Amino acid sequence: MTDRTTVFKDREKQTTKFQGREISRQMEFNRFTLAFPAESEKSFQTKYFHNSLNHFRVSFILVTFLYGIFGLLDQLVAKQFENFFHLIRYQIVIPLLIVVFLFSFSRYFIRIWQKLIFICVIVGGAGVAVMCVKAPENSIYFAGLMLIFSAGYFFVKLRFLMATIAGWVVLTFFNVAMVFFSDVKSEMIISYNFFFVSANLIGMLGAYYIEFYTRKDFFLNEQLDLRNAIIEDANKNLESKVAKRTEELLVAKNQAEQSDKLKSTFLANMSHEIRTPLNSIIGFAELVVDPYFSPEQHTEFAQLISNNGNSLLSVISNIMDISKIEAGQLELSSRRFSLNKLISSVINEFSLIAIKKGIELRTGYPDQMEEIVIETDEAKLRQILVNLIENAIKFTESGYVEIGIQETENSLLFFVRDTGIGISEENRDAIFKRFRQVETAFTRKYGGNGLGLAISKSLVEFLGGTVWLESEEGKGSTFSFTIPKG
Repeated sequence: MTDRTTVFKDREKQTTKFQGREISRQMEFNRFTLAFPAESEKSFQTKYFHNSLNHFRVSFILVTFLYGIFGLLDQLVAKQFENFFHLIRYQIVIPLLIVVFLFSFSRYFIRIWQKLIFICVIVGGAGVAVMCVKAPENSIYFAGLMLIFSAGYFFVKLRFLMATIAGWVVLTFFNVAMVFFSDVKSEMIISYNFFFVSANLIGMLGAYYIEFYTRKDFFLNEQLDLRNAIIEDANKNLESKVAKRTEELLVAKNQAEQSDKLKSTFLANMSHEIRTPLNSIIGFAELVVDPYFSPEQHTEFAQLISNNGNSLLSVISNIMDISKIEAGQLELSSRRFSLNKLISSVINEFSLIAIKKGIELRTGYPDQMEEIVIETDEAKLRQILVNLIENAIKFTESGYVEIGIQETENSLLFFVRDTGIGISEENRDAIFKRFRQVETAFTRKYGGNGLGLAISKSLVEFLGGTVWLESEEGKGSTFSFTIPKG
């Protein structure tokens, strides 16, 4: 069985929500009271009040004037009840209407305005009903009751439900008063009721459709506002996305131009890095077979060929490594090994180079440190340490290069500290980027291809660690990185 307060809905209603508000194809309302669901009803009542306020005031002034001016007829058609009727008009009803009219200028009026109008209609209608009882032979008062019904339903902005209740309360009061307090024949009461009941039914129907279309207009405007808000929001989002995308494209363009420039510089530098040892190899190879030179010189030439060959091999290895990193083709070969032996091996590899350059190569942990066994990719860890130490020795003219280890519960912290040229703060972000070196002047002076640190950073991250730099220009640098123990 259908509930009498069921909300009327389109069966195929589709809704969309925007910022907590619902966009609907069909208006939802209670078919008997015309009320909207919760929040919409509150919004409607607020808007209805503001749209109706001036109309209400004008109508109330007119109703008050008519209720008062009809007092002139009291003297003509009901002389014997003139004082009593004037009491009703000028001391009860009209003062009430004036007070409500003046209160309409208060900010609190919105809270109870429908209730106040409801009371005014009932009081005004009851006053006319009393006049009908006192002067039943004068049809003018019965016509006045018709005006009360018209005012309640159509003029003073009383909503349908309240107007309907007020109309039938006034009619009920009239019938009770006529039956119990007058000598009018029942035929006459029935006759007048035909008109009054008809007036109420017509008033109800008119008030219903007036409010229905008022609510429908509110609903359509609200949906239009919501759709406009969605369009405006979409336009703002689109503008924001376009602006963001434009900014991203500009950044990408600048990065592409910078990358192109960096790669061009890199290729030029790489060409130099490859040509230099290659020219030496070719040149000394020709000298090795020249009988003019002594065996000792031939041996020295052979050593130089070997050194330059190793240098060339290092350049090619770096290019291969960076290519694998760019292509995401690194493979993890994890196994357990002694970290102490790995560090000793790396130090021995660079000890002769350090001695020749006149710098001290030292460790940052006690010689009697217990053996540390870890599980990770030994070759990649060795490559990281070799790159960092080689970089430190290259940029250190005097002082020392120190390798250190600190053990924590789940990871190992490595650091390579030097007393070299250091790196300025503005260049620290670029030091780990591929194809970058700090300054071209340093490149020319110290050599290198700008890949060692970039490769080291990628390898550290591949092993699950992080790398960072602390440096002060002119005083040295400390490269630190962590890796899990495995």
